[in-house]
Amino acid sequence: MEEESASKQILDEKIYVAVGRNVWKNISNLLWTFKNSQGNKICILHIHQPSPTIPLLGTRFEASTVDEESLRAYRGKETAKVDKILEKYLSICLYKGVQAEKMCIEMDSIGKGIVETIYQHRIRKLVMGAAADKHYSIKMEDLKSKKAIFVNQQAPATCQIHFTCKGNLIHTREARVDEVRALSVLLSEFQRLVLPQISSGSLEEAASLNGESNRTSMDIITSDTSSNAGRAEVTPSQDQEEPNESSSQVFPQNATRRDELPHQIHHAMAEAGNPKP
Repeated sequence: MEEESASKQILDEKIYVAVGRNVWKNISNLLWTFKNSQGNKICILHIHQPSPTIPLLGTRFEASTVDEESLRAYRGKETAKVDKILEKYLSICLYKGVQAEKMCIEMDSIGKGIVETIYQHRIRKLVMGAAADKHYSIKMEDLKSKKAIFVNQQAPATCQIHFTCKGNLIHTREARVDEVRALSVLLSEFQRLVLPQISSGSLEEAASLNGESNRTSMDIITSDTSSNAGRAEVTPSQDQEEPNESSSQVFPQNATRRDELPHQIHHAMAEAGNPKP
């Protein structure tokens, strides 16, 4: 039941389509998504790069040098233009009878903007261009766009990405959900089972070393006492038992725990590698 619900959730995931400012240069990617969406809702994703320069008095100035009021006015015009572009994309979706919404993210780098959006919104399905349509050929197999190459390398493993060009699928980077989930479970089990054993083992070893030191000191004191008394009558069995009894009262069963520690760590790591259901 859990596997079926997980599969259904993946199938029902919203499909994000990365698009640029030129609608007609990006429409082929959108049309490919329509054909392969399997009825899923679509989100038009656009990464808006604010212009680094602002037109003013017949020339262009660095945005950082323009007064705040002029900069705000120009940014407002940019935003309005982007909204009109995204509305055109939504009109195409509506015309094709496809449910769609829009999302605009502002960032200086388009590739980094797409990767950051995937992380923040936990996107699991993405469609983007592998290259400009003019670079398409029948033998095309590799990604040509620097943005596509960057996203392919940096996007989280949980996101499935289809790279298209001129309405054709060029490359698919499959999501590795099971691998990520397995590594996460293994790490959590290791932290739960192994690390506490290692920590307690270190404390026990330190205590054991301290106990050996105490026993050595007591042996020296006993030896000095015996030599000074001269006439004290102590049997060999009593001389051996007294230091052992004193040390066992201070640090009971240290030697046993120290011997069992490697076995405990081995057992814990075995459980971490094979977690209980």
